[in-house]
Amino acid sequence: MFYENKPDFFLLYNETTPLQYPLHIHSYIEYVHVISGLIEMQIGDEVYTLKPGDIAFIFPNVPHKYHTLSASHDTQFYIMNSSVDILPMHKMELLGKYPHMPVVHPDPLHKDVLYAERRLFEITLEEENTPLISSLTSLILCHIFPLLQLNDFENTPPLDLTCKIIAYIGNNFQEEITLPLLAKKFGIGKYTLSRIFSNVLGISLPSYLNSLRIEYAVYLLQRTDMDIINVAIESGYHNQQTFNRIFKNAKGCTPKEYRQSHRQAVTRQLNTGLNSSRQESCGAYNPLNNP
Repeated sequence: MFYENKPDFFLLYNETTPLQYPLHIHSYIEYVHVISGLIEMQIGDEVYTLKPGDIAFIFPNVPHKYHTLSASHDTQFYIMNSSVDILPMHKMELLGKYPHMPVVHPDPLHKDVLYAERRLFEITLEEENTPLISSLTSLILCHIFPLLQLNDFENTPPLDLTCKIIAYIGNNFQEEITLPLLAKKFGIGKYTLSRIFSNVLGISLPSYLNSLRIEYAVYLLQRTDMDIINVAIESGYHNQQTFNRIFKNAKGCTPKEYRQSHRQAVTRQLNTGLNSSRQESCGAYNPLNNP
């Protein structure tokens, strides 16, 4: 299991290829709408088989994984990730409640949901239209929430200790985190904590922490003009030499070389008329599937 850290406040994908995603948690909500094909999804301790028309809704910090069961030409589903911070109308429920049934099959699916999905695909992050993205996402939630049978969080089983530790690290990886500090915070021994990482995650705490920090550094190098030293500091490293060494071990090049290579690749795409954001979304929304 790992903590997935996506700095963007909103992402929407149209998947049309076989997909296998391992057990993970994150601090944002995830919405999966199956258009065609079959998906097996584990949410918490329960396993569900999602069929066309099914919608799965994963609340923050709930472990989940999924993989497609159908052939690529029969598979299509939408995945939406959204920060709770852009959903003020639903934030308290998202953080304080838990769905009794996280997989629903609205029949029929309200036309507002289809409209909101279609419009969200038409909006790119470059537009920076946060109010519109927030409104459209809230519109979807207004129709899906009543179907989820929400329970108060204190009436549900507590998060597994491993999930709590991973969530804490994911939300605080930019700060100083050591084995003794974590052990003290969660009231367990250092050796017990070390075994959680080696036995459950198959990785040491320093390696796991570095993986989160380096991926965040990659995001900053791609999306900002921040100086390398400030990228290092923002990613949790207070020594640029240490940052450069760990980054090169992970990516095979220095942070400066990585940024230059990325910008050259983007320039080539622009020169050939490719839209990189559309490529990342794995296809465009097809209104013919949802008139």
